[in-house]
Amino acid sequence: MIEMLLVLSIVIVVSSSVLLLTSTKMKEMEEERFYRQLHLDIQRLQAISITDYRYTHLTFPANRTKYEGKIADKLLFEKELPKHMRLSVDSTLKGIAFHPGGNVNDFGNFLFETDKGEKRITVYIGRGVVNYEK
Repeated sequence: MIEMLLVLSIVIVVSSSVLLLTSTKMKEMEEERFYRQLHLDIQRLQAISITDYRYTHLTFPANRTKYEGKIADKLLFEKELPKHMRLSVDSTLKGIAFHPGGNVNDFGNFLFETDKGEKRITVYIGRGVVNYEK
């Protein structure tokens, strides 16, 4: 009886530590997937502005937990941020727009609040070069 309780407690300790490590790794993978997708969405909007010679923009609505991509005022896509992330109120950019021809209208930083601190995405003026900083 005591041996069975000892084995059961060891199994519970090992299982809980594996679950803790797995959930942390899943959050990191979800964050990386989000940054890659955001980068692709920004490139997509810039490509549309260049090829179709149209005004495109990506904005974060007031709740800062999702973003929208639009061509002029027509919604192209809307995507949620991971649950443990949001756009910081200190972010210098709340959105990004591309003029016809692909030039970005503003430059600055998207600052995201995460469980592990803040992460920054920098947008440079000109052709809208996007750089990631951790």
